[in-house]
Amino acid sequence: MSKASARSSVVGKANKEGRVLVYGTVELGEFAGWKKSFEKKYPDIEVEYKRKYVPGTPPPMAKEIMEETEARKETADAVIVAVPPLMQFRGLNLLSKGTQKESAAYPQEVRQPEGYWFPIVSIGMIQVYNPKLVAKSELPKTAMDLTDLKWKDAIVTHDLTVGTLGAYWLASLRPIFGERKWRSLVEGLAKNRPKAYPLYDSVVDSVTSGETKIGLTVLLHDFLKAKKAKRDIERLKLKDVPMLMTFNAIARTRAGRHPAAAELLVDFLLSKEGQKMVGSTYLRIPARMGTGAPYSLDKLVKNEKFTAFPSEEMLPSSADSISTLAKLFAKK
Repeated sequence: MSKASARSSVVGKANKEGRVLVYGTVELGEFAGWKKSFEKKYPDIEVEYKRKYVPGTPPPMAKEIMEETEARKETADAVIVAVPPLMQFRGLNLLSKGTQKESAAYPQEVRQPEGYWFPIVSIGMIQVYNPKLVAKSELPKTAMDLTDLKWKDAIVTHDLTVGTLGAYWLASLRPIFGERKWRSLVEGLAKNRPKAYPLYDSVVDSVTSGETKIGLTVLLHDFLKAKKAKRDIERLKLKDVPMLMTFNAIARTRAGRHPAAAELLVDFLLSKEGQKMVGSTYLRIPARMGTGAPYSLDKLVKNEKFTAFPSEEMLPSSADSISTLAKLFAKK
């Protein structure tokens, strides 16, 4: 069967299915524009989107899918969440793997090699500080400087005990730093008793309000939003910590009842057209390069290289890293 015939077959099956159900963490207002664009292209397919909660082990969204599947109820055909939770979804055998026509346009290092999920929104993780509370001469220069006791009770992070994005950021430094340095860093940080919040907005709020002085797990788009609002926040660049980049990705589920429609939605969001639409949503950075979208990475952070995470290098040690962080940073 030719590519054109195969494509026509998928569209025909999707039109018969008539709908696709998506669970995700994207804001309802943001997804509304994506839904409208997809339905304009495929008018016979309705997209139903439900925003769900993710942080936790296992993620509540995953538990809901498992319970609905067990009860033989309709469940999500596709999910849109960050890569670290998707790793848990995969471990629970909830995802369907496969190829997508548009995925070849993405660099190898940002793709899931077996096709369990596909990146659609870039999520940069950076460090920040409050310039009213920390003079430039006082700023940490390297990661190990953060273990100095002068930063005790002055640092804030995403909750590092629940095995989600913040924990995977810190775990991803393990292969970059090497075992000895990484252990010294996480143990030193734990002794400085960083405050922890389950929501990334709260991490930014903690720094800008003056509750803390330094934030370690801040999303790039949240930082840019805070800067635009003229809040008290500046970026902290550490010599040995690259800007780590993960992604909100889309994955198809094994239990979904509308697989063809889900396949079309994934391909649409990966396409140049779909990615330009994503990058035209306020401060959402498209995962695909060269779209010319207003919020493309090259327009927001010029000439800066990033390191994708979670990386293949960290996967063998990820379970141990997440377990170590959960113990070290547990509330005493």
